[in-house]
Formats: sequence, structure tokens, C-alpha cells
Amino acid sequence: MMEWGWSLLFPKHCVGCSTWLADETEWMIACEPCALDWPELHGKFGSMVMKERCRMAYAATGFRLRTQAELNAQLGAMKYGGNRWLARQWGMWLGQKVPPPAHGDCQLVLVPVPLHWRKQWKRGYNQAEWIARGIARVWRCEVASKLLSRRHHHDSMTGMNRSDRAGVTRNLYTVTSSTWSSPAIFVVVDDVMTTGATLAACGSALKQSGLNWFGGITLALA
Repeated sequence: MMEWGWSLLFPKHCVGCSTWLADETEWMIACEPCALDWPELHGKFGSMVMKERCRMAYAATGFRLRTQAELNAQLGAMKYGGNRWLARQWGMWLGQKVPPPAHGDCQLVLVPVPLHWRKQWKRGYNQAEWIARGIARVWRCEVASKLLSRRHHHDSMTGMNRSDRAGVTRNLYTVTSSTWSSPAIFVVVDDVMTTGATLAACGSALKQSGLNWFGGITLALA
């Protein structure tokens, strides 16, 4: 019933040109002409760029952000417009484009980068969590939305260089509970990766608690 309700509230139009998407594929987010114009990075190159910024066994991203105004608008609608449906839909798109990491007999768990409670209260939700939910729907894995917490609030890091970001994020995140019922690998999820400082800080918090941080996935790369 909930899925049916969402489909009525948010009919499926292309996020680029608003054309009606007649295709019933659940994860579609745009028409083919618009999608072909996107600077997609969900192949080996995007993974390589992420690993250069942040040392991880697994890294994946969806598209380059700076070169496309409509994709910047999408991030704005998710981040500041409270559009949960859009964030979840983009997560499903990303989950279809990027294969999950090989995890053998271990459970795969997605860990959204947390917001400080003040910022989450102001925005109404955490966009990284809803992107993770979309990915998890495709990958059929778990989302641990409360596993990490943010210790304190800080103003936007937009414009900061790598060393400044690293200084701000050092010891910024903590694990709320390090106990896990079964062997698992943890992949951190965020909307945008800039320098990799946030993913590295979240990964460090997981490792310090004895959890197996395996890597990160973001919707976009700045």
C-alpha cells in the first residue's frame, strides 16, 4: 500500500526534462536522451578517482557533479528540499548502475553518513539515509541508519581544502554500538564526495570499534 501511495504522490517524470516515463522499470530516474548527456562515473574510472582521495577496498560513485546544472539541482532538491522520494529513487538508480562488493558469507551493511541532530531536525531527514535505502532495495542488503552518530555541529565545509576538511572531520563521528549479530562488511553511503575526508572519518570510527569498514559509495563526485 505504501509503494502504491508513493507512486500516486510522485508520478514518474524525467528529472531532466519532465517527460513522462512510460517505461515501468522501477529504478528509472530520467529519459534516455537526458541520461546519455550525464557525465557518469559508475565504471572503473570513478572508482579509481575515489580511491585516490580516500584509501578504500571498495569505492563507487554515480556521476560527476560540477559539469551538469540539472544534477546540481537534483542534489539541492534532496539536500535542502526534503525530497525523500527523489533521494530513494536516485539510490535505486545507483544500485542498478553499480555492482555491490563481493562479500562472501558476510552480511553487507550500508551505513549512511549521519547528520548532527540539529541539522537533521532542520531538514527533516537525512538524504544519505534515503539514498542508502534505494541502494539497499536493489542490492537486497541492510541499512544501519543509527550505527554512526555525529558528535557536534559544524558549519558547511563547502570551499574548504583537503587538509581543512580532514581537521574538521577528525574524531567527528562515533559508533553507537559495536556489537553485530553476524560477520558483516560495512560500506559508508553519502550524497557527494569532495575530498574523501568524511568517508575516511566514518570509516575510521567503524574500524576503531572493531567493525569491518570495506569502503564507500556516493551518488556524486565533486
